[in-house]
Amino acid sequence: MRRSRPRFIPPALLGLAAAALLARPAAAQDLLAQARALADRGRSDSAYVLIQRAAEAEPNRAEVHYWLGNIAGSRAGQVGGLGAFGLARASKRGLARAVELEPDNPRYLQGLIGFLSQAPGIVGGDHDSAVVLAERLRRVDAVSGTFQLADVLWRGNEREQARADSLVDAYGRAHAADRAVQLSVAGYYAGTQRVERALAIDEQLLARDPRDAVARFGVGRNLVVLQRAPRRAIELLRVVAATPPPATGQPSFSPAAPWWRIGQAFLQLGMPDSARAYYLRALAISPVFPQAQASLDSLARR
Repeated sequence: MRRSRPRFIPPALLGLAAAALLARPAAAQDLLAQARALADRGRSDSAYVLIQRAAEAEPNRAEVHYWLGNIAGSRAGQVGGLGAFGLARASKRGLARAVELEPDNPRYLQGLIGFLSQAPGIVGGDHDSAVVLAERLRRVDAVSGTFQLADVLWRGNEREQARADSLVDAYGRAHAADRAVQLSVAGYYAGTQRVERALAIDEQLLARDPRDAVARFGVGRNLVVLQRAPRRAIELLRVVAATPPPATGQPSFSPAAPWWRIGQAFLQLGMPDSARAYYLRALAISPVFPQAQASLDSLARR
């Protein structure tokens, strides 16, 4: 049987083909970077188109699917109504795929747990599954897993809420000298509307280290929420706004948050014009900051 001779391919074309193959991940990386940049500017519509293309180009890259889940979720919140249903389901698929590809990645686990614990059941929310994944996260990362599990449990019944408090209190006592843990304890109590307890912890941390910007922000934020000592809150938050801490994986805050909280404090002092200026400053720093926009809209209706 006569063999067919191999087809000759010019070396130049081989080089072009290799370059095209090598360029595919780079192109997908560019799409991911572009999608994230658009999302940061509040352009979730365009970001969603690009991140879908990135996921098609690299179906086995966990980071792309993680951001697909995040951007789809953000888009669902902006669209609202029936249009949000499909986007919410796409968000779950993206986050679940990221976890499937990298089962022990804490960030991806946190994203999926957050969706499962907060989304309604009709679009894929599942409290029990969130608890199971949070227990897995505790084995991977004890700090974030403990507090994420507590957050999930707090959304359940009274028995689960009691277990959440017990977990947090025990972990906090066992790590009394650990700043990151204590900040997480304060964040837990602030997030569960027990601001007095959060304030007490943040005050202790700030007294321990007056340069602690996260604790300083916590004190200022909690004072504003409690509508107490607004002038002190403004003083604390202005220092934080001038020198926000870097994001290092520890409990932190958006760079726009101190400005928004200062605006709230000025409103408590009966100074709406000053409040408006700080709300606008917050939005200039982070166009995707719904709290500041809601506060600004509220002022416009007065």
